[in-house]
Amino acid sequence: MFKHTNFRKNFPVSDLPDIQNEKSRLNVHAGISNFKTIFYGFGWQLPIDISVIVSTDNTRGVHMSRLVKTTKKFMNTKYIEESLINIQKEANITQQNCKVIVNFQYPFEDQFLDISITLDEKCKFNYLFSLSGITSCPCSKAIVGIGHMQRTVLTLELYDTMVNFDETALDLSNCFSAKLEEFLNRPDEAKKIIEAQENSKFVEDVVRDCKKRFPHAKYINVTSLESIHSHNAIAYWDSNNQI
Repeated sequence: MFKHTNFRKNFPVSDLPDIQNEKSRLNVHAGISNFKTIFYGFGWQLPIDISVIVSTDNTRGVHMSRLVKTTKKFMNTKYIEESLINIQKEANITQQNCKVIVNFQYPFEDQFLDISITLDEKCKFNYLFSLSGITSCPCSKAIVGIGHMQRTVLTLELYDTMVNFDETALDLSNCFSAKLEEFLNRPDEAKKIIEAQENSKFVEDVVRDCKKRFPHAKYINVTSLESIHSHNAIAYWDSNNQI
């Protein structure tokens, strides 16, 4: 039967066996995933979800407690990208090939921009943004004068060194027929409908507008949650799959 022991009292940390450092023939990647914490930026703070992955480097396991400690250490910088770089640099001192992934929602006006940032092993940033808006159908508008309307989700992937989230959110919101707003009284609702009707767009049009605003995009995807169909409409552009 296991007997409870005060390990810290009887076994100093320096004397404990380091099972993780046992040798292994197969090198794998491992780390912490979905670690929830608070990032303290320049005058603001956000709840984030972060993952830190490293190589076992032909040892049995990674030191995950070190990854948690390192992550918490660098949660107070001006830009979140700085935190990711600092985490990677410190983790790489003892555990190689570090990759850091962070997910969060960035407030924009009365909406939220979904953001995922990956700092890969070569210290390159990959951004994934997602924002919802309104589209109205040009086809039904041409026939009956009113385009059926739906909520549409726009996703953008790009590589960059540093991205302004407010500018990105603004450019993405301008790709739709109209942007979403939470509080609308009756006259405001009427104006919103007219705005969307006067700027009818297919999902294909939203992709094209997004590509114009982000010429260096890696991938663009638009999904229309159709209001008169049980299916959705999608369109995408992929820089790796051009005819």
